[in-house]
Amino acid sequence: MKLIFLFVVIFNRGICQDNNTLEIDLINYEEKNERTLAKLLLDDYYKYARPVRNSSSILNVTALIQIYNLVEVNEKNEQIQLLLWFPQSWKDEYLTWDPEEWNGIEKIIIPKAMIWVPDGYIFNTVAEAETMENHNARVRYDGKVELVDLTCPMSVSSFPFDSQLCALQFGSWSYPNNVLSFNVMGAWVHEKEKNSEWDIIDFNATKLVRGYNDTLGGANVYEEIFYYLELKRKPHYYIVVIIIPTFAIVTVSNIGLFTPHGVHGDREEHVSLGLTTMLTMAVILDMVTGQMPKSSEGIPLLGKYVLIEFAISIIAVLVSILIIFAHERMLYLEKTPPAWIFRIFEKSYFQKVPLAEMEQDDILSKPRDPKEEMKLCLEKVRNYLEDLETQENHEKIWQRFFSLTDILCGFIFSVINVLVTFYMFIDYF
Repeated sequence: MKLIFLFVVIFNRGICQDNNTLEIDLINYEEKNERTLAKLLLDDYYKYARPVRNSSSILNVTALIQIYNLVEVNEKNEQIQLLLWFPQSWKDEYLTWDPEEWNGIEKIIIPKAMIWVPDGYIFNTVAEAETMENHNARVRYDGKVELVDLTCPMSVSSFPFDSQLCALQFGSWSYPNNVLSFNVMGAWVHEKEKNSEWDIIDFNATKLVRGYNDTLGGANVYEEIFYYLELKRKPHYYIVVIIIPTFAIVTVSNIGLFTPHGVHGDREEHVSLGLTTMLTMAVILDMVTGQMPKSSEGIPLLGKYVLIEFAISIIAVLVSILIIFAHERMLYLEKTPPAWIFRIFEKSYFQKVPLAEMEQDDILSKPRDPKEEMKLCLEKVRNYLEDLETQENHEKIWQRFFSLTDILCGFIFSVINVLVTFYMFIDYF
């Protein structure tokens, strides 16, 4: 009976050995595919610790950020929205095999949730429109595509000819630089990227090492990658919609304010024209302020320009009112123009004897003869008519003087308007 028992045991063991050999042979020759390889690699895989066999070694992560599209720039909230592709790669020491033993398999796709991934994060991210939970990963990680909102402090002092420099701060939340290091391969912008308002001028990366104090009195040193994105605004919209209309409105207003509306030089509706211009400038200023962020740097360039044009319009209206008032007072008080005005506008000027003096002389030397009295009356009528003619001549001279003043003021304000526009925007053309 012992011999039989031993034989059975040996026979059974032989069968077991043959079955194991057969299973190995099946794996070696029939099931060497991605499924079997992934099952073998993940059978005893632990995804909650760094995939290094030596705990003192540094795990290097290579990152290459790529911008596929500049979606939106929100100046009021100081945010930019980017469509990013952020590939990362590292060496996982527990996910290795010999391709020659696995029918030449070099890459397999594994769900990201089943392996360890670095906890790299863009620190100044506001929101992510797409999470990473359902993404797959290759053993040599290839990356993901996500839509990201970033904070970007805006410098609007030269708006709308401004350039913005936005920084994307990327790094690890948990691992210091002695256990996790990043290799920067640079930054790249997709050549088909187009935005109606902004141009991407430059996109580069810089790696820095920073220390942060912890709650235990120590310090942790982390590696951080700063991706600097330089943007330049396309100012064509603001030039066509705001700058050119503002310049044209103020120029036409200045010409209208200092141009007589009638043949005789009357200045009706000047104040109404000035008030209409100021109301238009207020509307334009409201349009500008609605598109600019509230910045501590002061008023942007476009806002300054609209305010200066507003001030020019106000000063022009005040000067026009002053000219109207002075002209009216000169005519109402029947003021005689000064001699230098006569020299400019009246070539043959002879000082007439006022009518009042003629009447005083006539009273003192009043003749008794009716013939002489008739002659005196005719002389008084002639002097009166000459006095009316002189008064009309004075009014014409005042009219010419104030008309010339209007022309000079209109020319001066137009030149000031051109010089202000040229001086404020010459550096941006």
